[in-house]
Amino acid sequence: MFNNGYGGGDNPYAQNYATGGGASGGGFMAGGSQTESPSGKRAGNNTLRPVTIRQILNASQPHPDAEFTLDGAELGQLTFVAVVRNISRNATNVAYSVEDGTGQIEVRQWLDSSGDDTQKASEIRQNVYVRVLGTLKSFQNRKSISSGHMRPVVDYNEVMFHRLEAVHSHLQHTKGIKASQANGHSNGAGNGGMANDMNAYSGSMNQSAADQYKHLDPLHQKIMAVVSAEADNHPDGVHVAHIARLVKGVDQAKIKDAVEELGTEGYLYTAADDDHVLPTA
Repeated sequence: MFNNGYGGGDNPYAQNYATGGGASGGGFMAGGSQTESPSGKRAGNNTLRPVTIRQILNASQPHPDAEFTLDGAELGQLTFVAVVRNISRNATNVAYSVEDGTGQIEVRQWLDSSGDDTQKASEIRQNVYVRVLGTLKSFQNRKSISSGHMRPVVDYNEVMFHRLEAVHSHLQHTKGIKASQANGHSNGAGNGGMANDMNAYSGSMNQSAADQYKHLDPLHQKIMAVVSAEADNHPDGVHVAHIARLVKGVDQAKIKDAVEELGTEGYLYTAADDDHVLPTA
């Protein structure tokens, strides 16, 4: 379903990534490579990565002159889909406050003197979904997006498609070829061989992911461990009933309430329906 270039193949929204209106991926897609260099995980600045806002906010920068990194790879050009909540128009730029259910961030689009950008900016209104392409910036420890291209989303399927792309990209960077090993472990659990100790699931998460959830209460940690470990085998989302079966000693109603809380806090999002969830990062 997915291809590593994010700009062609089976992607029905390939034209979303072209700043010039074409379907080839535009200037952002030079090479379109997601491969690693011999020195390690290093995505080129020309690589366009689909992300959620929470992932953007979690991106790290070792020092002010360094590139931002996410899941161990440099974060160059990025794209996401979000709802515009506030617009502040100025003579030289337009600032948008946007959110996607996982977080909120400011997107700033600079206007050129030709007037074309001004006309395009006028098409973007509050409470509509937009596709954003840009780069991550930080000023006084506050992250924002400098956008080179924004446009309204006209097909809601694009919103769901982008969420799946973001999950797929995250799994590529964090698990890669190890996904098959994770699948083997999960299959044993699905046949009734799951260990009672939830550390079996925590062990399948990388250290950064485990650290990300260690501040949560024990039940929320267990749910995140289960969903993260089962996500590979459930691309349409892990069902609440399945989570309840794997989290021993807790009734399904309490699991459902906890899942809703994690969704409200931005750790999970609904996939196929309200009872199927996937981790946002």
